[in-house]
Amino acid sequence: MIRLILLFLGFSLLIGCASADSPRLALTPVADFPDRLSETSGLVAWQDGFISHNDSGNGVELFMLDAAGQIREIWPLAGARNRDWEDITIAGDTLYLADIGNNGGYRRDLVIYRLSMASQAARAVQEIPVRYAEQTNFMPPQHRHNFDAEALTWVDGELWLLTKRWLDEQTALYKLDPGAPPTPLTEQQRLDTRMLVTAADYDAGSQTLIVLGYGRNWLVRRAYLWLYPVRDGRIIEWQGRHFTLAEGGQFEGVALGADGHLYLTREGYQSNLFRSQQSLAVLLLGGLAQGPDAPRP
Repeated sequence: MIRLILLFLGFSLLIGCASADSPRLALTPVADFPDRLSETSGLVAWQDGFISHNDSGNGVELFMLDAAGQIREIWPLAGARNRDWEDITIAGDTLYLADIGNNGGYRRDLVIYRLSMASQAARAVQEIPVRYAEQTNFMPPQHRHNFDAEALTWVDGELWLLTKRWLDEQTALYKLDPGAPPTPLTEQQRLDTRMLVTAADYDAGSQTLIVLGYGRNWLVRRAYLWLYPVRDGRIIEWQGRHFTLAEGGQFEGVALGADGHLYLTREGYQSNLFRSQQSLAVLLLGGLAQGPDAPRP
């Protein structure tokens, strides 16, 4: 028993050291979701509120939220199934829903749905298959592979998919043109996020990629956020700003709200929807963190 306590304390100290140099992102609880949305896994700003959804084992439905995070309507989604929905993004008036969760590493049916929104219902009108050119092993041990993914966003005419790499807690960027013929995806860029990436959003005005995730330590689940500048289709990693969320837990959705603040969803217990106390503009004005690969003067 004493050994277990010492191990726990050791893990806690390591986590504290890892995040000691990271600014704390203060959050304000906004809403508690009912049980029907307790496994919230994706979030996107929509009209004057948000859309969220659950992940695997849940209904084929979208939750329309108001600005205060209250459920206004629940829309059924025809023409799709929920194997493991993980994120949702928007391009103009078009929504893309990512059924790309792949914890076991065995799935060959990964897909992104393009949605048509009608009155109180939605329909999948296009299926965009997702396959990683680098993946050759479809029977790895559980959580011992790098081809899971939970983050999707729209960047300058492309769908950007960011993987959840279980082996090294990095993320790989893959790009999709929804209008092009489907082909296996090849890695475009690798980021040393030091977390399991679970969600992403993009602000075209400031050209900022917002990446959410949490640490792999199961005893103390710390959550983190990166703000990366994007220039000419490439993430400028060394200029990324890293934050430790003031709240712990399994954070799985992020969206930039109409008020300029970040909204984040947490799966499971207690409060589910949070708002950053500082706006994205204020966070970006805080200066750029100098990463290990930053050029030296």
